[in-house]
Amino acid sequence: MLLTQSQKKLIASKNWRINHLYKIRNKKQQTVQFNLNKAQADFNSNKHTRNIILKSRQLGFTTLEAIDMIDDCLWERNFNGLMISKEQEVATETFKEKVYYAWNNYQLKHLYNVDTDRANQLSFDFQDGTFSKISVQSSGRAGTWNRVHISELGYLSKKYPERTREILQGTIPAIPREGRIDIESTAEGEQGSFYEMFWEAWNRGDPTRPTEYKAHFYNWQWDDMSDVMVIPLAEMDVRFKEIKEKHNLTDIEISYYYDAWIALSKNWNALKQEYPITPEEAFVASGDKHFDMDSVEALKIYIKNGERVGDWVYYEEYQPGHRYALGADVSEGIGKDSSTICVMDFTPLKPKVVAEYHSNKIAPDLFAYECKNGGTRYGSCLVAVERNYYGHTTLVALKGMYHNIYTEEKMDKISNQTTTKLGWYTSAATKPKMMFELKEAINQQLIQVPSKWLIEEMRTYSQDDIAQIKFDEEQARHWDRLMAFAIAWQMKGQTTNEVSPEDVKLNYLDD
Repeated sequence: MLLTQSQKKLIASKNWRINHLYKIRNKKQQTVQFNLNKAQADFNSNKHTRNIILKSRQLGFTTLEAIDMIDDCLWERNFNGLMISKEQEVATETFKEKVYYAWNNYQLKHLYNVDTDRANQLSFDFQDGTFSKISVQSSGRAGTWNRVHISELGYLSKKYPERTREILQGTIPAIPREGRIDIESTAEGEQGSFYEMFWEAWNRGDPTRPTEYKAHFYNWQWDDMSDVMVIPLAEMDVRFKEIKEKHNLTDIEISYYYDAWIALSKNWNALKQEYPITPEEAFVASGDKHFDMDSVEALKIYIKNGERVGDWVYYEEYQPGHRYALGADVSEGIGKDSSTICVMDFTPLKPKVVAEYHSNKIAPDLFAYECKNGGTRYGSCLVAVERNYYGHTTLVALKGMYHNIYTEEKMDKISNQTTTKLGWYTSAATKPKMMFELKEAINQQLIQVPSKWLIEEMRTYSQDDIAQIKFDEEQARHWDRLMAFAIAWQMKGQTTNEVSPEDVKLNYLDD
């Protein structure tokens, strides 16, 4: 096929090739010409050698990356490209429906020689000793890559931290400075590699070096709104007027946003999660949060600096006659998670947190002294220590120096006798119960929380974390303060106004 000079000039342009030579399957399963949408075109004009993209769903970034990368493969000799999907099944689907489909419908396909055509990989032989290859996998592989695209790193870093570490520490450093890395993901809560990498790049601004990431944010405002009908603001919920003014939304955009709210059964939490307006909202609203975010935000009116003494922070002094209780979560090793204490005053109409302790450097037996000190300071109050794992060590030390320790009583169905065990036991049965009871209290704004650290842990705690019982080194974040708080809240019906050592029967650890 002979090309004219004007045709050669056109075909030499990557942007022209992408918009004219490739086909995709649209949402109606029709084969159509690929054309950059608004979000894709903006990214294409503003991309860097290293890019990290926070996006809404259905904006087509994986499709763009597949076509853009296969174009590199077809037009650059010795090109080696890798697309990483969150799971192998998704990788196979991405290769089949995006990469291979684009190649199979490529208008200049007859000009190329396929070297290998196998599952999740295409390799081309240019007949001059040079080859190019594109692969789609679910993890990083050893090798030299000119370009890597990672899809849904937020999901990956949350569910597969070890695989994420392999990618970030093994695959990415092998990319040459002039190579390209694109990371795109929806938000998956306020933790993990994607969260940290995005905010580092976003807060820094435009990169000054090839190896620095440039942050991009594409929310629902980049979606196609050509068929949106304008709804008068007066017909909407009153909150939409405030939202429109706060974010300077157009009439079409606020109508789109209102339609989305109606489609989500007027669920505000779901609206913020599925249709975030800002990057902050995207991360805060995502991740299947356990606590209602508006209720957690409302707690900030109680925040105090408190009096810091060592690893303790005291927000209020002991009030004689008040009912106090202490919850304690014991670390599973020095330098790992932290040993924490939360002291609550249950006398006010709205109970309050009055003190907290936090340290990852104290041994379990020495932690018993801190539990004793906290209990003694607040009127020899009830002390509930979690007895899981190293909690046994703390309880053994504590029972020899303190009298008012929470004791679990259970009826043995076989012997029909009551058994007693010191400490609070967190299990697959008790953890969901205590976390949901705390959630209900927070969501109904029944507790005063002056601790900014405790509020932060509530803000980031998700439903998935409820299933985590044992310490996990792979977990990016731990909620030790929150566990002590939840245990303390379980003591709300166990406290009395005054406790005398003579009135308390010493218990022995038989767990």
